[in-house]
Amino acid sequence: MTPEHDAPIRAAVEPVVEAAGLFLEECELKGQGGTRTLQVLVDLPDGTDALSLDRVAAVAQEISDALDRTDPVPGPPYELEVSSPGATRSLETPRHWRRTVGHLVRIRPLEGERFTARLLEAHDDHAVVQRSHQPKKGMPVKLLDPERVDYASIRGAKSEVEI
Repeated sequence: MTPEHDAPIRAAVEPVVEAAGLFLEECELKGQGGTRTLQVLVDLPDGTDALSLDRVAAVAQEISDALDRTDPVPGPPYELEVSSPGATRSLETPRHWRRTVGHLVRIRPLEGERFTARLLEAHDDHAVVQRSHQPKKGMPVKLLDPERVDYASIRGAKSEVEI
């Protein structure tokens, strides 16, 4: 969304999302002409619970109603798409890290090799993770000591799907 379009759309969407007890992660109008999509990404504000599809569907209807009432999206018609972050979301803010506690995360440090670890704690400026090591195939997995990882030392991180 361009800055001049962002404010009125966000002003219409954000109160609806917050009233539903959710957090507005992203709100972006994409596309040109007749193929435009307003993408709204919502999440739980905190905690590690999963956001149910029923709850996303309910807030999508409320957002649609609010947009119909205020009509803040200029130009040709658009399609509304409301979703939650995927299972392999990028971890970009401390809130993202807090939402992922207990899960596996793939970390790309500024220096050194990428690694996967279990996220044990998430704080405002760092996370505590625990790597595992399997010396040889068939041998038991050994959990290494928990370690602190400062967010400032991370190039990128994503939550991982466990199989």
